[in-house]
Amino acid sequence: APTSVTLNKTTLSLVVGANETLTATVLPEDADDKTVTFTSSDPTIATVTPKQGNVVGKAAGTTKITGTTANGLTVTCEVTVTAA
Repeated sequence: APTSVTLNKTTLSLVVGANETLTATVLPEDADDKTVTFTSSDPTIATVTPKQGNVVGKAAGTTKITGTTANGLTVTCEVTVTAA
């Protein structure tokens, strides 16, 4: 089972309409299930695709993107969206 999960970014700044993909790294390398599911605490500010981690800025503000492993470990990224 996974023992740790990290993201390539802990903070992310986007303008409305822009997008960026977060990459999760699950350790150990040989964990049986390295699936990470992404969620946004406020989808009106930024959405994220559950599997790919593609974050899209929707409106100015801040939100948190959380990645959760199959066994419940979590990692968060603070997202700040500014007007285009």
